[in-house]
Amino acid sequence: MTLIQVWGCLLIFVICPLLGGLPVAEYLTRLFPPSQGRGYRLFGVNVHWRVWLRGGIEASKGVLSVLLARYYFPQDPTWWIIALIALVFGQFWIRKSKPFLAVAAGGLAYSWQVTFLLLLMGGISLTLLREKQLGRLGLLVLLPMVVGLVSQQSSQAMAAMGLSFLLAWGDAQQSQASVPEEGREERALRTQPQADDAHLFGLFQRDRNIRTLDQPLNADQCGQSAAVLSQLKALGYPVPPGWVLPPGDDAEPLIRLLSPTPEQPLMVRSNIVGQTHESENIALSTEPIIQITSRRSLVQVIAACRTAYSSTPSSAQRREFGVAVLIQIQVKGQYGGIAWSQDVKAQDPTTVLITGGAGPTPSEALTQLSAVQIRVPQRLSKHSDVALTHAQIPLPLVHQIATMAREIDAHYQGIPQKIEWSYDGTTLWLLAAHPV
Repeated sequence: MTLIQVWGCLLIFVICPLLGGLPVAEYLTRLFPPSQGRGYRLFGVNVHWRVWLRGGIEASKGVLSVLLARYYFPQDPTWWIIALIALVFGQFWIRKSKPFLAVAAGGLAYSWQVTFLLLLMGGISLTLLREKQLGRLGLLVLLPMVVGLVSQQSSQAMAAMGLSFLLAWGDAQQSQASVPEEGREERALRTQPQADDAHLFGLFQRDRNIRTLDQPLNADQCGQSAAVLSQLKALGYPVPPGWVLPPGDDAEPLIRLLSPTPEQPLMVRSNIVGQTHESENIALSTEPIIQITSRRSLVQVIAACRTAYSSTPSSAQRREFGVAVLIQIQVKGQYGGIAWSQDVKAQDPTTVLITGGAGPTPSEALTQLSAVQIRVPQRLSKHSDVALTHAQIPLPLVHQIATMAREIDAHYQGIPQKIEWSYDGTTLWLLAAHPV
């Protein structure tokens, strides 16, 4: 080993872990409001530019790691795999996130033949197994075998085996973590084994009509609340995963899919399809029903929402209306409440009003004696800054809520918005938004 290669080893073991651990994508996407820019379609799905940016940055990390190793070890591909191991180690250790995209892109820089064979066999295994976890495990088992088959070198196969073990270990640690950084609410939801394929693989799902907030939703079919949340989620705002049951749809497939538990309850919100905020003839509560911890309770709540609509005096005269039921994972919040993007009563469009306090849900937080109302002017004076500092809600969270409210207000052309929010200690969740 030459002196240059010794320096190459040091750089690989220092730069690659740091490259994996640096939250570059998160930092860059936070520089710009989610409402800026537009989405681009991929396989018929609208993907926001922030998702493209994140994916591009993560993929470039894998490519740069392999290119660094190739520069110092052009004749020894084993080091190319070691560079990916160092990258994965840094991403698991520092950021606590999964680096599968970076590994896939780095695999292309290592060997397009290996990557192609893995994708081909992985696609076949996912098709046959129809279970995400088993399919991913199958890919990790195949990785050293395919590398050994293509390279015909035991050193590369051993390095690939180490990469597979590290990926499997990190994946297991992420799945068992009590407070993962990303996707906590999605992974916390339990589903029946027989419904796994419906939840994970749209190509093979039995109930293709199940609508989620990840899809573009029509307000005339799913209600204004669900349509707005789907728009804001596509823009990059953190909206809890949700499913929509339009008027007249059979609830059984959706109920079969969901398994609420006391550890991960659901919340249900009803929304009248065809009703605008100017139509006061029909009045159903938009407050969510929380703490749904069993399928039996879910069935009863859905039936109660539909029965409440059918019993309203105006429902017989307004045949075009119906009730859509929005079901979401309930956020386990530390603070919650309501925010108004403008102070409508004082006719002050530059001030955000925040009402709330400590509590697991917004409704519970608002009933606490410690609940407060905070005015956040656009230009903070010394007096207003002191008032915010002494509020019950942490000052950084107040600024974060006000920023989100102003962004959504701007997205909807300056129409005042009422926003329901919850903060779980890590993420500020957007639970509902509608014009005032």
